[in-house]
Amino acid sequence: MFATAVSRLVVDNLLAESQFALPDSTTRNYRVDVVVTFLGVPIFSRRAVGKAFCTFREAVNGDHRVIALHFAGGSNPDRTHGFKYDGSMEEAIVEQGASRSQAAYFGFVTHSKDENFDQARQRILDKTIGGGYTAAQGVHRAGCARCEKASVSLPDQHRELAELIQQIRDRFPDSDRITTELHTPSSPAAPTFLYAILSALRSGQSRSEIGYVHNAKEYRLEWERSAEQSSGVSATRFTGCVLSASAHRLTTFRLWLNNQSDLPMRIEFQPRSYLRLSLECEPAEPRSTPISTEET
Repeated sequence: MFATAVSRLVVDNLLAESQFALPDSTTRNYRVDVVVTFLGVPIFSRRAVGKAFCTFREAVNGDHRVIALHFAGGSNPDRTHGFKYDGSMEEAIVEQGASRSQAAYFGFVTHSKDENFDQARQRILDKTIGGGYTAAQGVHRAGCARCEKASVSLPDQHRELAELIQQIRDRFPDSDRITTELHTPSSPAAPTFLYAILSALRSGQSRSEIGYVHNAKEYRLEWERSAEQSSGVSATRFTGCVLSASAHRLTTFRLWLNNQSDLPMRIEFQPRSYLRLSLECEPAEPRSTPISTEET
């Protein structure tokens, strides 16, 4: 599948170079519910304001392993009183033996300016402003993590999530990009964000931490897990806390998992100080994976 494909995104090329025949994606689709707060007080909540999905692919050949992860979600501003938040993260990781030889990613998120509730509201209501996104791709090898970041603008209109992902993927290679590099320990390649979460979920430990690199910056993921019973069904609650290299707490998120999958049944997180999101697993629907590569 990947042997003859050529892309201008490093995450696609890493999968192509691995020459692994990855299986079909294991996918979970989610309904997005929202709570908007002002000065810490909930002022608006609504169910089904958007959609999200998480996909996972993994292939093993001898002592080589390739993992592909994709998490994305988007809101419909018609159901959120004008608020809009979209994001996507794709990762590919190549393991050789017990270490990572390479990792790559591509992702984007709605522009963030650390704005408060009122500032965000006024920005969204200004119809002269198009849709703005911060997009980045990176590659991690032994000793170095490299990141290219750009601003991508699209005409101000609502798009289905798959269409949005494809349009930003298409525009990113032609955008003006800023490149940064971070020297990392010589081996192995530094973990990426989604891979760090997967490693924590698979560790079997009840409490620990793992370092990772994102956009050529160092972070630490601290986590703990506990068993829960909900309506007679056993589940595991995983609570993660992301900290910067200076130990500043950035965000906390929670995942609920059953014993049959690495993909969570429920996700809770707070991407903005005024915005809390809950993602509830829905029955799988036939869908095509919105990842494509360009052929020359």
